[in-house]
Amino acid sequence: MIDEGRLQQEIIDHEGGVVLKPYKDHLGYDTIGVGHLIKDSEKHEFRNGITYETGLKLFLIDYSIAKRDMQTFLKPCGDMPDIVQEVCLEMAFQIGLPKLQKFVKFKQALTDENWSEAILQMEQSRWYNQTPNRARSLMDKMKKLI
Repeated sequence: MIDEGRLQQEIIDHEGGVVLKPYKDHLGYDTIGVGHLIKDSEKHEFRNGITYETGLKLFLIDYSIAKRDMQTFLKPCGDMPDIVQEVCLEMAFQIGLPKLQKFVKFKQALTDENWSEAILQMEQSRWYNQTPNRARSLMDKMKKLI
């Protein structure tokens, strides 16, 4: 069973905490809170910043979406270990389901329970090149399965 509190704190740490003023993420997208991508409809609402409490509320909403996305992504793979669920949930939080679904070889390796191949697919992705520290951290988690 996933330790939700621990995982949520890990995601918050990977995202750099709860940021109260809008900022550009590593790809240049407007972001606020815990890696919350600011939609066009939210720009006016967040232009002057948010409270810490609002940042946490946004995070919990985004986390629940990522959890649902992780479940959707892993559904065809069958029952997966908690570590795989945690890694996929954090990837879904960071990049969203549409981009996660492009990890076809990674998903096949998970289905085959070929953890080494899954790690290799993570390393050979554009995602790895864009956020290597976070990717290595998640790969290290996966290595516990080997």
